[in-house]
Amino acid sequence: MDIQALEAFWWIAKTGSFNRAAERLFLTQPSVTARIQALEKELGQTLFERKPRGVRLTDAGRILLPHAERVLQDIKRARQAIEDLETATGGTLMVGSALTTSAYLLPPILTRFKGSHPAVEVLVRTGRSHQVQQLVLDDTVQVGLVHAPLLSHAEIAVVPLSDEPILLVVHPAHPFAERAEVSLEELAGESMITTDRASGYWALVEQWWASSGFVLHITMELDSIEAAKRMVMFGLGLTMLPQSTVEGELKLKQLVAVPLASSENLKRQNILIHRRGKIWSGTARAFLETMGKMFKVKLWADETA
Repeated sequence: MDIQALEAFWWIAKTGSFNRAAERLFLTQPSVTARIQALEKELGQTLFERKPRGVRLTDAGRILLPHAERVLQDIKRARQAIEDLETATGGTLMVGSALTTSAYLLPPILTRFKGSHPAVEVLVRTGRSHQVQQLVLDDTVQVGLVHAPLLSHAEIAVVPLSDEPILLVVHPAHPFAERAEVSLEELAGESMITTDRASGYWALVEQWWASSGFVLHITMELDSIEAAKRMVMFGLGLTMLPQSTVEGELKLKQLVAVPLASSENLKRQNILIHRRGKIWSGTARAFLETMGKMFKVKLWADETA
């Protein structure tokens, strides 16, 4: 069913005149008549009764009218939704995020983005970095915020965002808390608390320890960073955490970060990933621009990656 014919039908029904409908549509009266004739032929029904002072809907026309109104309204809403998406005044942003990123890095990013684009709906899917990568490949999310290292994929573009130190964290009453630096030898005998050992950042910690020739003395294995922090706050051991995950406790002096000798390069890299050749919506571009300003990097260009 032709949309232009439905639009002509709706205007005739509302104005009661082919001529007035033609004026509203900026068409000639014969053009409007031709559209109605084509519609009547398709439906096999006469839609208007022609009267000396205008037209009136037939029974078939009255049945068609509410359906035509819904179709035209749906088209109007669809056009508006596409326009909102392009101008970043609406639409939906779909973000994939690694677990720790969603808890600690993503909230301030989304707060800043929503501050300038309040009408945009944001949907977040979380998982391990490799799971988020698959969400990007499947177009389930538009972008992913994860951590390196990540297995390379020909269809995935990677943009480094920041290098985040991994800190040695102790209770404020621990003897190390007042130290300017702690050596690996001193740390080797301490009771260490691990977070989720499947986490990418903890793998970096274990690799770093192994390369230094030491073995961690692990007394607790927990499944979350929050649990590990709580254990340290109760004086039950030491742990190592990405800086973003412990900033609040450090500011409140609930925990203390102690410099660890030779750990300058012990960092995890926060990265953004997206599918190569991605055609960005205005909403997605606005999100990338927000992140670019926060991390001082350019995350998209007019040409595809």
